[in-house]
Amino acid sequence: MLAKGLGIEGAQWTGCVTGISLSMLEEGQVDAVVCIAKEESDHWSSPEPIIAKTPEDVLRGRGVKPALAPSLRVLDEIKNDKSIRKLLFCGVGCAVQAFRALEQSLNLDEVFVLGTNCVDNSPTPEAAQEFVREGVNVKEDN
Repeated sequence: MLAKGLGIEGAQWTGCVTGISLSMLEEGQVDAVVCIAKEESDHWSSPEPIIAKTPEDVLRGRGVKPALAPSLRVLDEIKNDKSIRKLLFCGVGCAVQAFRALEQSLNLDEVFVLGTNCVDNSPTPEAAQEFVREGVNVKEDN
């Protein structure tokens, strides 16, 4: 999809992280992808880690969420799910470092990591909202 220059609707910039994640899942290189979606409220500052096992799940993770996410919260679920043997973990540097420290305890056959930069992250959802509201003087509509 990306090689054709189509991009991914709803993704930020080119959608390369989403595209790589989709490709690895669809080609069977991984059984699941840890990525960050929005909470049910569909608010950009409510990041929610998910275990994506379908393309639709991966697409829930498209777009940058400018707030730190509790990415490791899903690791117990991964450890207990015997259908997950090969995993792609997507995350910012600090989440990747923490994941690497724990990955052996998951007893997976293969682990891939797709690190992203964290220049868009804020320490809390409230801080991100405040930055948008006050720092760049933009009215928040969702």
